[in-house]
Amino acid sequence: MKRIAHLALAIALVYPASLLAAENASVEEIQQQIQANQSEYDSYHRTLEGEIAKAAQFERDLASMRTKGKELEHNRQVKLNEMNVQYERTIEDPSIDINEAREAYLSAVRAHKENKDAITAQYKDWQSKLLDVEQLRLSKHSLLNKIESLKEKLNNARVDRLFREFNRQDQVTVNHEITCDRDETIGKCSERGKFLAKQKASKRFLDQLYDGLTEAAAAKQHRPYSEAYVLLLRSDVTQDGFSGAGNYAVQMNVELKGNLKRTEGCQLLGLDKRYCVAERTQPEVAKVVTVPAVSDGSAPVDESVMYELTVRSNVYDDEVFIDGVSYGSTRLQIMLPAGPHDLEVVKRGYETFRQNLQLKESTTIKVEMKRAQFAFNKGEKVQDILNGDIPGPQLVVVPAGTFRMGDINGTGLENERPVETKTLNNSFGIGEFEVTVADFRRFVEETSYVTDAEKERGCAFYEQGSPVWQDQLNWRTPGYANTDNHPVVCISQRDATAYVNWLSEASGNRYRLPTETEWEYAARGGKENDYWWGDSVGTGNANCGWCGSQWSNISAAPVASFDRNSYGLFDTVGNVWEWTVSNTSNNGAVVRGGAWNFAPRLARVSTRMELDPSFRANYIGMRVVRER
Repeated sequence: MKRIAHLALAIALVYPASLLAAENASVEEIQQQIQANQSEYDSYHRTLEGEIAKAAQFERDLASMRTKGKELEHNRQVKLNEMNVQYERTIEDPSIDINEAREAYLSAVRAHKENKDAITAQYKDWQSKLLDVEQLRLSKHSLLNKIESLKEKLNNARVDRLFREFNRQDQVTVNHEITCDRDETIGKCSERGKFLAKQKASKRFLDQLYDGLTEAAAAKQHRPYSEAYVLLLRSDVTQDGFSGAGNYAVQMNVELKGNLKRTEGCQLLGLDKRYCVAERTQPEVAKVVTVPAVSDGSAPVDESVMYELTVRSNVYDDEVFIDGVSYGSTRLQIMLPAGPHDLEVVKRGYETFRQNLQLKESTTIKVEMKRAQFAFNKGEKVQDILNGDIPGPQLVVVPAGTFRMGDINGTGLENERPVETKTLNNSFGIGEFEVTVADFRRFVEETSYVTDAEKERGCAFYEQGSPVWQDQLNWRTPGYANTDNHPVVCISQRDATAYVNWLSEASGNRYRLPTETEWEYAARGGKENDYWWGDSVGTGNANCGWCGSQWSNISAAPVASFDRNSYGLFDTVGNVWEWTVSNTSNNGAVVRGGAWNFAPRLARVSTRMELDPSFRANYIGMRVVRER
């Protein structure tokens, strides 16, 4: 236990200093740090596997002790009965020696007690070992993120180094000789000779620049596609003259400077362009436009008496017609004249709701739309209205289908393998967005639920490469600016399960956390790339560490700040890790999707991180699934 604690302490105290130093470190220094931490990561992995095996052995031994305990308890009862029989016989014959029966019983009692004490000790050792495993697992993932963070810094440092090496200034001495044309004047011949000498010097200097690069091999491979060039700053003729054969020879000292734009650096090194973006663009904020209700005046109007009609529905994105005029979707509140009106609510995939009403007072109508078919329609949007007219999470329907799950492109981690073909036989609804603060607040207000973070210890945040607990952090105050439209964080898997159970009860439909299979299928959006838009994270496509958004390494972003995937889901890459349920993990608790403070490689669609169900952090949230 001490050895494991020391390992964790080494990461928490020693590594952050080197990570901070990496901000201005050279490529070689960062590479050394990556190598050292990769070795430590490999050691952690081996240690973790060993500790998991020990915990499993503790559990097996505990089961054996409990089985033995039942046998010892049975033996104790037998010896007790035998001793009682001997006691009863002494009533008739006081000379009978019962010491042997008594000792046998006492021996059975002692054996039973020793086994109970051993079970208690074994249970404590088992629980302690499980804590060791969880600590190692957290430390391992923290170290992995540090390694990936260093790789991000390494690529930036590589570009910086290339930029410095290429954009240097130097002097080239060149000799060049030409034969003058018969109809060419001496002046023109000498000018042509000097021009060709400068051209020769420029070509030689450009070759020298490429040859002198630390990563010359990679740069030369991409050189034909590069727009890098050299600037001729000045030239001095040191010697020139004509020969009797009509040849002109010149020797020049030419001062030149390489000119490589930073955007060209990534092309030469074969890196993603995000490492070479000089200025990061800010994501465009969506504008909300309110459209007033429209009436064509076809309904009979008596303006002397007007009542308010409120129409609510159990579905999302429906359309309300009153007297043949469309008034948009529910929830609808509108003033109408007293008298008869025809109400109609329609939605694709549902039976049309119709009602003739006589408006005599302000009225509220709760419309219960019935499905016209049993299966969801692909891409259909669904939103249940919960008890108390509370809107549930917005969902999109993902179709049934087959896909390949795991590290398809061979760029992942060991826990993403092997790649397996999975089939989902039924369509299902999944959260269009990560569950928001507003969504979770409705749950808390309805149930007075208290999260694990609010009960004790608070919530973890990521500081200098490791999770650090802080009592004041919870879903209301996660440690950064938080709005109703931000994803809820600082929730454990137990909190997430409580939320979906409430949704099920409040809606009458079954809600739950997605399985890993469902999550990856929906997140891929029918693609086999590492990210739903391609194999490179690019710049400004998602909110993850070093992903080029205004929130990267700062905080979670409001949901839907980036484009949706082809299935209509937002933020399946980055923003916050999302709780899922695994069929393979020992504890069944796995987060997917990466986060605002984790490296892009850990935001790939197949990346998975196993955690204890009680863990919570300001970079972990959730998304829900609703069965059809």
